[in-house]
Amino acid sequence: MGQPDGGRPNPICKITNWKRVSSALEKIDTPPLNSIPDNIRTTDEIDSAIGALTSHNRTVVKRCEREVPASSDRRKFPHDILQLIRAKNKALRRASAYLTPEYRSRARTLQREVKARVQEFRNERYTPIPPLKRPDGSTALDDAEVAEYIADSIETQCSHASPPHDPAHISRIEEEVLQKTSLDPRDDLTPVSLSEVQTLVKSLKTRKAPGLDGIGIHKPGKPRDLPASYRPISGLAKLYERVLKTRLTDHLLGKGLIIDEQFGFRPAHSCPQQVLRLVEYATEGFKRKNKTVAVFFDVAKAFDRVWHAGLVYKLYSLQVPDRLILIIQNYLSNRYFSFRHERTHSTRRLIRAGVPQGSALSPLLYSAYTNDIPRPTSGVQLAFFADDAALFYRNRYRDVAASRLQRAIDELGQWFRLWRIEVNPEKSAAIQFKNSKRRSKFVVDYDTLTLKMLNARIPWQRSYKYLGVTLDRNLNFRDHIVRVRKTALFYTARLGALLGRKSKLSRRNKRTIYKMCIRTVMTYASPVFAHAAPKALHRLQIIQNKFCRAATDAHWCIRNSILHRDLELPTLSKYMKDASKRFFDIAGSHPNALLRAAVDYQPPPPTHFIRRPRNVLFDPPDALTAAVDSLNDVNDTHD
Repeated sequence: MGQPDGGRPNPICKITNWKRVSSALEKIDTPPLNSIPDNIRTTDEIDSAIGALTSHNRTVVKRCEREVPASSDRRKFPHDILQLIRAKNKALRRASAYLTPEYRSRARTLQREVKARVQEFRNERYTPIPPLKRPDGSTALDDAEVAEYIADSIETQCSHASPPHDPAHISRIEEEVLQKTSLDPRDDLTPVSLSEVQTLVKSLKTRKAPGLDGIGIHKPGKPRDLPASYRPISGLAKLYERVLKTRLTDHLLGKGLIIDEQFGFRPAHSCPQQVLRLVEYATEGFKRKNKTVAVFFDVAKAFDRVWHAGLVYKLYSLQVPDRLILIIQNYLSNRYFSFRHERTHSTRRLIRAGVPQGSALSPLLYSAYTNDIPRPTSGVQLAFFADDAALFYRNRYRDVAASRLQRAIDELGQWFRLWRIEVNPEKSAAIQFKNSKRRSKFVVDYDTLTLKMLNARIPWQRSYKYLGVTLDRNLNFRDHIVRVRKTALFYTARLGALLGRKSKLSRRNKRTIYKMCIRTVMTYASPVFAHAAPKALHRLQIIQNKFCRAATDAHWCIRNSILHRDLELPTLSKYMKDASKRFFDIAGSHPNALLRAAVDYQPPPPTHFIRRPRNVLFDPPDALTAAVDSLNDVNDTHD
């Protein structure tokens, strides 16, 4: 029996680290170079010096080389692709020998299938991780170094960054948790049925990580050369997590134990609803000639640094069945991970804190962990969406509003410290909302009090992006409209080949792509800002007008109303008005009392100088909407 590959040895290739070569050649105090005399006079000395220099260079290059199998970096195709390639080659030979339409069609079909399958395979295997920067400023180039540095970063993220503020509190909680978990469980859980498992299996997304894969996913908008910019896929026990989530949801949400201020990861709750609470509160203050001060907190690594003992303690406080608590504790304890880069794995690391990334159970566990957050008194409002926290308060006098808000911030800061939640005050933001037509160059009024979190100053901002909506000082949403317009134009340019005049797609497909990729960007949370100035909103309508003209390849003289009618596309004004009507109908009968109270008001009359979100429901249609409706009425009459 010979070798599996036919007796030929595996090919070896050498890879040279040229940066190491460059660093080594910069060192001139070496024995080979010292042997070269300073004054070269004869031909023999020249030859000797050249030989010494050449030998030194070769030695340095050889030391910086490493041998690897020649095929180590080649990505071999799986068996199904190889079979498809063989079938394609066979079809091409047959089509070349027998010039019939059937054989040519078969060969072209297989060529397209091979191309698509190879591209799909390459996309699955592609991991764009560049060389990473070390803390000392140098660069990690080797696969092993990259894997270790990313693993170091993940281990740091999943550990408490600072020592406990109150060691006595930590010890008391850990001892109480140890005492409770050592007892035998008394509560029973609903047994898992086969039909439940089948339903959950069908709900799982396909082509996801099945287990310990260690694939690094780049965080959007983060530098690619930093280890902290990569997060792991947590694909462990996805099915089991969903089983636990079902039972924990039935207890926490079924019994109404989660506070109303928490809008994150709850049925019938959304980001726009939480933003609307703040906007309605501030615009109500405008009506009363009050100033509203809001503070938005930046929680650092919220999900990655949940204190395990504190979480178990709070689950007991919420009277979660003890058997379920023990399962969750065992699920979170003694978790290890290793990171894979190419074909190299890092060493195993212990996860000391946090809930798993990508887990279906993690958002609910975080909501339980923060459920006892202090709810301010004296009228200060709290808004929570997962790890996004905000406080806001209104008063006729800004100093009164700031001082009361500062007391609430101090109370919240102590709670953050007590439960080992880290807040970055420098990345947090404070905004003063007021109804003023004067454009001031100052961010806030003169001599406004400085707000602080844990003795660190919270910066004042002109605008802040909160849950996807950019809020400015006057709540006219001009900054938000400018931002979403820029994003929509970017998407329009990227999709120009599909939506442009020369595209071969049908009008129906063009309209579908526009509605899914571009209109959703412009109209996200539209009930919050649909009452903005018509002149500002018209800038978004211009983008839709241009799409209609390009999608239909219409001449410049064709009216926009005719294009909207032909594409069966409502104007943005009508679309946002209809979305607002549905939104406020749902909010008016919402199970959350805070949302019901926020939308329970009579909007100001159209002639009033203050506009609130519900005003859009009573606005007359603009000229373009009226023209489109008129054309549709004519068509209905003829039909």
